[in-house]
Amino acid sequence: MIPTLVALPLFAAFFVSLLETLRVKEKNIRVVFLAGIFSPWAIFIHTATKIPLSEIVGNHVKEAGIQVSLDIYNFYFILAELILFSIVAVYSVGYFKQRAKNGKIYALLLLMHAGLLGAFISRDLFNYYIYMEVASVSSFALVALSDEKGAKKAAYKYLAFSLVASYLFIFAIGIIYLKTGYLNVELIRSKITVSREINVALAVAFSALILKSGIFPLHFWLPDAHSKAPNPISALLSGIVVKAPIYGMLLLYLALPIRKSLLNILTLIAFSSMLIGVIFAILQKNAKRLLAYHTVSQMGYVLLGISTLNPIGTIYYAFAHTLFKGGLFLSVGTLINSQKTKDLERLTYRHDKILMISIIMLSLAIGGISPFVGAFGKKLLLSNLSGVQLYLFYIAGIGTLVSFTKLNYYLMKPEESIKSNLTQRMLSFTIAVLTLAFGVYFGLTMSYKDLLIILAAILTFWLLQRVGFFSMAPKKHFGESMKEAGKEVNIYMIVFSLFLLILLLQNF
Repeated sequence: MIPTLVALPLFAAFFVSLLETLRVKEKNIRVVFLAGIFSPWAIFIHTATKIPLSEIVGNHVKEAGIQVSLDIYNFYFILAELILFSIVAVYSVGYFKQRAKNGKIYALLLLMHAGLLGAFISRDLFNYYIYMEVASVSSFALVALSDEKGAKKAAYKYLAFSLVASYLFIFAIGIIYLKTGYLNVELIRSKITVSREINVALAVAFSALILKSGIFPLHFWLPDAHSKAPNPISALLSGIVVKAPIYGMLLLYLALPIRKSLLNILTLIAFSSMLIGVIFAILQKNAKRLLAYHTVSQMGYVLLGISTLNPIGTIYYAFAHTLFKGGLFLSVGTLINSQKTKDLERLTYRHDKILMISIIMLSLAIGGISPFVGAFGKKLLLSNLSGVQLYLFYIAGIGTLVSFTKLNYYLMKPEESIKSNLTQRMLSFTIAVLTLAFGVYFGLTMSYKDLLIILAAILTFWLLQRVGFFSMAPKKHFGESMKEAGKEVNIYMIVFSLFLLILLLQNF
């Protein structure tokens, strides 16, 4: 039953491509597309009542078959994927309506849907790798579909670095297979003998997955790819696609013992990503780049759960991030779509109460304010922190709120009223309500500490504005033309090589 979660969107992708080739009317293609997006819900609801659930595809023995599961480690990844994809699919139908040959876009979205669901149900490293690649290839193509200047270069960089990460990850899987004889996570765990080769494989695999998830200092492809993609694609990329590499890290955590030295480096990387990402976000004047840099910061939080041996914290924060980041990209994207600008100084939601409420709610959710769902994930992550780590965590949290205070400060400016699409506004509002509903479901209540944190963020924002911090702009080292793509990729490849070397050296 579990594999049908993947099979249904795959069949739909095939039929959408077939109908597109046969030049069937667009409305019929749209019906098949939506059926492919929504049909996994029936399987998920049916199987979720029986978790933990595990199957071997084809009823082979575990040593020879492919294991898929539905349990605490992937339940919220799959739930987040289904919620975000369902909302984005409805949003996309209107958004892409004016484009010619939108059947290709629907087919790519269905392949991404199938790839992500396949990766999240996997308990086999090679099967996980295959499905993650299916989702990645669809993502490159969807970024390249954007008409925005620089989108082709952004897609090229995304493709180049993702391919490098894929080659290294499959190399690491090969080492694990040679040393254990298995690809199944449970079998690897039962047969593992710690050795230098296994530690090298872990270092290579984590380097590859950190690159794929856009965590600092390997984030160089992410701000361009996520900010230049079409709005619904940005929501998917930042909301759920970057969670597939995180799930891979969880599989490694479940399969192999991770050395303390590697965990310490991962913790350092996590805090660096949380803080550097938020600083770059604060300095942005492009609304989508601000949100994209916040993905760099927020993925640091998700990595922190793994590096501090707190997988439950990672799972719940990844779930929360999928909702509020997907919602923010859809809400801000709706404003951008109607006002034809990404410039914060020209955007406004003053005339649009639905989007104003949505963006304020989502800003509180990403800031970790109760009773929104982000607070629950942060509470779990905090349980394994102590000393200076606690201070760094709170500093990053206040920095996030400062950045979203800036976003809302600019959006509140009175500007000319421009009507935006009602369906898109209501879908954005739906996600905002979900961030509150899940927070209440997890037992969150309002707290006076949250009020103090909000006041600290507003005061910090006011001080930074007074000293002219927001007028600073990060220097651009590369242009947006394809001519500079090779040079940029080469330089960042050196950065990645040094990063990989550092992780490898901790084994000696």
